[in-house]
Amino acid sequence: MLKIKATTKIFVYCPAGVITGGAELLHQLVDLLNVNKLDAYIVYYGTDISEIPSAYNMYDIKVAEEVVDNSDNVVVFYEAVFDKIRLIKYSQVCLWWLSVDNFFLCSSRYLILNDLIKYNLMFGFKVTLYKIYELIIKRNNLFTDNISLNWLKKLNVVNAYQSEYAQNFLINQGFKQTIPLSDYINTDFYKGFTTLDRKDIILYNPKKGLAFTKKIISRANQFNWVAVQNMNRTELVKMFNISKLYIDFGYHPGKDRLPREAVLNGCCVITGVKGSARFFEDVPIENCYKFKQNGKSLNSIIETIQNVMTNYDSHVSNFNFYRNQILNEKQLFENQVKTLFQIDKV
Repeated sequence: MLKIKATTKIFVYCPAGVITGGAELLHQLVDLLNVNKLDAYIVYYGTDISEIPSAYNMYDIKVAEEVVDNSDNVVVFYEAVFDKIRLIKYSQVCLWWLSVDNFFLCSSRYLILNDLIKYNLMFGFKVTLYKIYELIIKRNNLFTDNISLNWLKKLNVVNAYQSEYAQNFLINQGFKQTIPLSDYINTDFYKGFTTLDRKDIILYNPKKGLAFTKKIISRANQFNWVAVQNMNRTELVKMFNISKLYIDFGYHPGKDRLPREAVLNGCCVITGVKGSARFFEDVPIENCYKFKQNGKSLNSIIETIQNVMTNYDSHVSNFNFYRNQILNEKQLFENQVKTLFQIDKV
């Protein structure tokens, strides 16, 4: 586990200029560490921009241009930049698995093909063709200097997991030193919700599972379907508060934020069973709201949608457990951070 001293500095890698749930979580970690009197910094990468996005102005953030690499310090990498571990010679390392699927999708340039093919045969095949193209046409050899899952699990590092899905993956792959480090959604916007004046609106994320979602929409086009996109936080919350249902048939690479924000604001939720949605610990809704993504499930999905639209008031209470869990996430996250970084012992 990590050894924290009074002189320890903690560096957290984050993509520059990005405003997403994952990027916010990286800032939330640095904020919580600084609030608890540790010395923590964001290390931006990707561009020369080192300015903190205005969306994160509420957090206590310090920015470091580079990591101070010594044995007292800690460097936190999230799954998209695990290749940067090789830049560190002396510091303690924490690998934060915010997502399983995004690890493979973001590591296609530096993860060995065998691991990519085992994850997804077609995806691995496409990456292979891309690397062959780079080698033959551009003389850029992407087959060398790759890392592997086997190499990662042999490292003397701490593996922190955001979801039960990620923990399950790490255990099955034989990773050691695993510890929970989840997340929480920003609830500053949350003022409670009302079940009154809800409209027959169904929300969906057009960036995830769209092909299957389109099949559902075509079978239930009597309802108003609204894509959750190009909305700021205020617009998003307003839409949640007038809608009855949010559906998400994406691959759920970790505990996604949109389903949680929808539930918190009074929407019922229907999901698939991919990724974290398969685990009750990550998406704690009854099985009657979770469906496999195939033609055999379509009739059942449509029936459930129609039932929710007609009997919203009786369905919404079925999500109280999920809602309460979301409201308790911040305290849980704080406790996990204190355990991992030994805050009460420093």
